[in-house]
Amino acid sequence: MKTPYDLVIFDCDGVLVESEPLATRVFVQMLAEYGFELNYEEYLRKFSGAVISKRLEVTAQTLNWTPPEDFLSNFDERLAPLTERELKIVPGIHALIESLSAPICVASNGSREEITLRLKIAGLTEHFGNAIFSGLEVPHPKPAPDVFLAAAKAFDIPPARCIVIEDSTLGVTA
Repeated sequence: MKTPYDLVIFDCDGVLVESEPLATRVFVQMLAEYGFELNYEEYLRKFSGAVISKRLEVTAQTLNWTPPEDFLSNFDERLAPLTERELKIVPGIHALIESLSAPICVASNGSREEITLRLKIAGLTEHFGNAIFSGLEVPHPKPAPDVFLAAAKAFDIPPARCIVIEDSTLGVTA
């Protein structure tokens, strides 16, 4: 029986692994060091799926604050070891992936390095190989569809024959 799709495109954060709570924790902690008390739950909800640069831009505007130039590099330096220690895999994802007969890939707003690290920690690298697409490597990240369209094009599959597994409003919009 022919499936209604020829490619399964997975988001990473919230679909394969639970990394968004870690990123939000680091972001909120860093802003607290500058004297800003942010609500963790609100930020987790508000910025789920957003690229960190957009999160910082919106927060800086809202707080009328100019972040230091090294904010994003410091954020990455803090997030990586926390990810290695505390990243959780979404329950049942290995079984789901192993049950699929169509090709699969990852399309996320995270950087290629972040996605690769998360897949490695979760034991998913062998399933995805180099089939990784970053929203930072296309003209417009989610909520634009560019990263999903890049994945479909790389596999030479029409977008209408792809299925996207997504958990954020930004991703669903894309």
